[in-house]
Amino acid sequence: MEIDDCGVGILYEGFRAGVEPGGLTTDYEIKILICHVLKHIERPMPVSALIELFVGEGIGNYFEAASAAAALVKSGHIAIGGCEGEKCYTLTDLGESAAGTFEKTLPLSVREKAVDAANRYFIRRERRAHNKAEVQKADDGYLLTLTITDVGSDLLKLTILLPDEETCGRIRERFLDDPIVVYKGVVASLTGSFENVGALLDDVE
Repeated sequence: MEIDDCGVGILYEGFRAGVEPGGLTTDYEIKILICHVLKHIERPMPVSALIELFVGEGIGNYFEAASAAAALVKSGHIAIGGCEGEKCYTLTDLGESAAGTFEKTLPLSVREKAVDAANRYFIRRERRAHNKAEVQKADDGYLLTLTITDVGSDLLKLTILLPDEETCGRIRERFLDDPIVVYKGVVASLTGSFENVGALLDDVE
């Protein structure tokens, strides 16, 4: 594309940075999608998490999403409030009305992708709040203790010796993303139900 003396072309490319094909490119579209997401998850969403949703899914870049959200706050379509010790975006009646009126102007695939990503965020958040992965330095490596809590006794408590902190970190993240897969895999392995283990691994991939 041509770049004029003012660098408009460069600025445009900056706005598009990180946006996948099919992502949103206009301020209007991103505003409507923000309202749409908040309408369908039916709960406040942390400011950082909502912005990261656009970036992580390639729907819009950080600048576009943050700018659109700030404009929506100023126009009264969303509000900022506290929830569990952090700042969250909440949809107002005006924002809900706008979402209901204009959300279908956005591609269905983008709407579904954004709402699915938001729901996954809250699932991961819930899992991380109720499960633990603790690292402790040992003489010959690092001990990683994985715990799945329950109402009574812990559902699982497993300690593994690992060579370094990097490996601990990778396993920690996989465990916290879906601790029940780990639990079922351990039980299936110990009981000899290897067919179940194979099915679990296929699901993870």
